Amino acid sequence: MRLKILFIVLLVGLLSACGNDSNTIGNSENENPTENPTPNEMVANLHPSIETKEENNAVMINYKVKNVSGKPQKLTFATGLQADYIIYDEKGKKVTQYSEEVMSTQAINAVIIQNNQEIQNSFPISDLYNGRYKVEVFLTAKEEQAKVVTDLTVENSLFTKASGILVGQMDPHTIEVDFKGEKTAFQLTEEAIEQLPSLKEGSEISFVYSENEIQKTIEKFILE
Repeated sequence: MRLKILFIVLLVGLLSACGNDSNTIGNSENENPTENPTPNEMVANLHPSIETKEENNAVMINYKVKNVSGKPQKLTFATGLQADYIIYDEKGKKVTQYSEEVMSTQAINAVIIQNNQEIQNSFPISDLYNGRYKVEVFLTAKEEQAKVVTDLTVENSLFTKASGILVGQMDPHTIEVDFKGEKTAFQLTEEAIEQLPSLKEGSEISFVYSENEIQKTIEKFILE
């Protein structure tokens, strides 16, 4: 009988010890909760938006970046150019990039954007030919690009993309092209004149041209 009582006392003590250990572990986890944010809590600091429209024979790109972080954000620019754009044609080939066309100062410039404040950059583009494009606009800041991409269709440009067979050069500023089944004279801009030596007579050429009541003018050749 004494052995039986002793066994029961030992068993009760062992179960109590296990219960206490379990409670200790639970308190430890509560004192150090997981601090990693859920995906829903991870929000971008800067929200970019873009608007494109045709007006006065040009395309206007309006690019805005809004601080939605809830606190001021610092942006550091290596040049006077705060934003840049790249335009690709429907085949994915780069047509133009703003930073390659303009001059900018090389001084480092820091800007503080307050919460809910916007910065805006507008780009007028006057030399796109009719067609479909993809436009990519982004900040040049060290901290954040805030990149945004959109599709663009140009329908009212003064410029048209075309192709034909180069027949020959008529004078320093004029060439003859087999264009839509007819031999047609095209005037050349200075840019087109510089490109002309890379083309061969009798070969197919692609070009961007403009037209008025008097003449057709090749603005530039599209070289592969």
